[in-house]
Amino acid sequence: MKLQQITKSNNDILEHCVEKLARINQSDYALGFLVDDELNTHNVNLESRVVIAPDMLFEPIKNQLTKDLTDYFMDKDCMVTPYFYDKAIDQVDDGLLSNKYIDNLRYIPIGESENIYAIIVLVNIALSFHSQKLIDVNPFLLATITLLKNQKKRLTLPPCGLVENKLNTSSDNQSKLILESLLTNTFHPAFIFNDEFKVLKSNLAAQSLFNSNLERGWPSIEKLVNRTLPSIAFRLLTVITKFFFLGHLEKQQWSNVKLVLNEHQSIHVDIHLFDVNYLNSHCFGLMINEKTEVSINQEIYNASVQRFNALTSVVPMAILQTDKNFNCSYSNQTWAKYTGQNEEQSLEQGWLSSINNLNANELQLEIIRSISHSNNYKGEIELVSLVERNLWVSINVVGLFNDRFEVTGFIFTMMDISAERTHSKKLQKMANYDHLTGLSNRAFFTDRLTFALARVPRHGISALMFLDLDRFKNINDTLGHHVGDLVIQEVAKRLKSVVRDEDSIARLGGDEFAIIFTDLMTESVIAPIANKIVSAVNLPFKIEGKSMVLSCSVGVAIATEHNVQPSDILRKADLALYEAKDAGRNQFCFYEAGFEKDLSLLNYLTTDLNNLTQSGFSFVLQPLMQAQTKNIMGFEVLARWSNAELGVISPDIFILAMEENGLIQAFSEWLFYQVIVQVKSWIEQDLLVHPQKISLNLSVKQLHLVEFSDSVIALFKKEKIDPSWFTLEVTETAFIQDPTIAGENLRKLKEAGFLIALDDFGTGYSSLGLLRQMPLNYIKIDKSFVMDILRDNEAEKIVLAIIGLGKMLELGLVAEGVEDIETKDWLIEQGCLCHQGYYFHKPLAQSNACELLKQYKVSKH
Repeated sequence: MKLQQITKSNNDILEHCVEKLARINQSDYALGFLVDDELNTHNVNLESRVVIAPDMLFEPIKNQLTKDLTDYFMDKDCMVTPYFYDKAIDQVDDGLLSNKYIDNLRYIPIGESENIYAIIVLVNIALSFHSQKLIDVNPFLLATITLLKNQKKRLTLPPCGLVENKLNTSSDNQSKLILESLLTNTFHPAFIFNDEFKVLKSNLAAQSLFNSNLERGWPSIEKLVNRTLPSIAFRLLTVITKFFFLGHLEKQQWSNVKLVLNEHQSIHVDIHLFDVNYLNSHCFGLMINEKTEVSINQEIYNASVQRFNALTSVVPMAILQTDKNFNCSYSNQTWAKYTGQNEEQSLEQGWLSSINNLNANELQLEIIRSISHSNNYKGEIELVSLVERNLWVSINVVGLFNDRFEVTGFIFTMMDISAERTHSKKLQKMANYDHLTGLSNRAFFTDRLTFALARVPRHGISALMFLDLDRFKNINDTLGHHVGDLVIQEVAKRLKSVVRDEDSIARLGGDEFAIIFTDLMTESVIAPIANKIVSAVNLPFKIEGKSMVLSCSVGVAIATEHNVQPSDILRKADLALYEAKDAGRNQFCFYEAGFEKDLSLLNYLTTDLNNLTQSGFSFVLQPLMQAQTKNIMGFEVLARWSNAELGVISPDIFILAMEENGLIQAFSEWLFYQVIVQVKSWIEQDLLVHPQKISLNLSVKQLHLVEFSDSVIALFKKEKIDPSWFTLEVTETAFIQDPTIAGENLRKLKEAGFLIALDDFGTGYSSLGLLRQMPLNYIKIDKSFVMDILRDNEAEKIVLAIIGLGKMLELGLVAEGVEDIETKDWLIEQGCLCHQGYYFHKPLAQSNACELLKQYKVSKH
């Protein structure tokens, strides 16, 4: 039983040796053999071999290597001397070394003289930088030889009882004297204690440190360690306990440990634990090395250096250390990854070659200047990579100082910000440029305009053009928005082709563009450019196989003076664009001072709509008459507006201005309410009776609002008046532009009780299809035809056709513009009996209309 235990201990020692050697040599594979008990150097005990291999080795490779190595040592004598073999260097004809997996190996015999106790083979299967020069293992082997030698000798010892009787007393006494002499003559506190933790021997240094000795009685080492070395007590005692299971004790050392002498005093020490034979038994030694301040500082410095190196090797940023002259002394792995430079290439001034487009002197001066003011420098630079694309890094530099606060060097840290810069550029492009055309967007355009106007005093005239595609909405509605996008892109290309590179083109949104011209020497060059732009847009388009022709309107404003504000020139260009469209489109127009009147008109309209109780809005009523009987069939409401500054404004002007600027709905709600109040009053006085009607004109813009009919019906319901008192007049234009929404609104209004009349018939498309689709009750013949029926054969024919069409479709007819008895009689003869015009009455104020109703009521009675 004793022999088996010792043999197991031998294997444990060998396994530990193999693991240790494999680790310090960074070997990929290690194999250990224990020579048989009789020290026969020509055999290997295969049953006790130890195999160590990392998990990364594939099982087939591991098995093949093990087989080849064991077969080799079975057939060959054990060599007494170690050797190293490298396929890349040596040319050795050897069966084992022809193994395809082995790149290099070291054969290490462990023994003394000709006695070989064990063999260790270290194998590298992939030649790498750490396997080209294997670490020297001789110091470790010398320590291992003694362990194996002692264990081998114990194999021949008789049972324990006989050993005690046959001890060589003189030899043991000599060993005891040598050990005690060593303890006595060392300056470090030391103890010898047994497996029961009893102190057997201590030197004077230990007695002085702890103020105790054997005569006074040492506490057990367990208590002593727990009390004085609390930080390592558990680990130290655990190591001793392991000895009883493993049969050996690996030398243990703890550095810079706090040793507690009492509650007021402690020191820092190094602790060494080892096993030793003393008094013919296996004992333990404990040695304490008290640290001096110099050694502590040195260790702190060394630890700091190690921490610095360890941290800089793993942090995801490049780190450089230079002296005050920017000579590099250290660079980490991230710097090598960023630039492709290794540490040797980066030394001295070599690292500066990796900075792109840089004046090194300027960078160094800027760093020194920043360090002297704030102790750090921050910036961004581009690095030239030898292996990949260039990259941008954020750079932070801090200074290193001596005790006189003089700069001795610098620490550089750099972080890759290439992705952030790319993302930032994308965001900037998204913020400043139109995604569809690549032109400047509205935000960037404003900055460019401000800059252009600032250049006027020194660099010449600047001009701004606003461009709007004519009837572009029809393309989106008929061909789809994707075709519209392709048209916009083509227009952008054409604009680029006719302006200079230094001119700025922007897409403001939809089909609106703006162009800024700078540094113009004379105004005369602007008109030809505007003409080129209009002509370029007029060229035929071919989109997805479809040919189309477009036109555009252009407004031009010029800045020739200092301190022109962007808002002023924008307003002027916008007014010029409006005039170009109003003049018929497909042309350009320069700003003129007279355009400001239209702007004033809009301002006054807005002001009055915001204060309707004090506004200049009103309405008059033109009677509709039964021509034969002269009965009053009702009134048409006609809006009026006057302004203290502008005077009386024609309805054609202010109604159109309100429609184009989104004001018509507010005005209509006011007008409807005022008319309802008047009609309710006449009904209560029995002045207005059925079938008399009040006609109200609907705006084209209103009929294109989805909820318009609902809002009108809700208003009349709220005011508790029957819609059957009213006729709503519309023009063909409203129905043609958006027949679906307009038709739905008219159908709802007719179902609610309103009558529907088609106004100005004959001046528009006069489409029979529209007449069939629209939910109509009346047709009103436009006055431009009625006034000429007696003098113009063509007008007469048109009116006759309209009357015939109305009768055929069973629609009521109203003739506008009847101003003489001859016209009245001719219309009566043709069967058109409802007339409206100056022959009967001019438009009347509300009071006059009320008097007319009263007179009519009296005459009827």
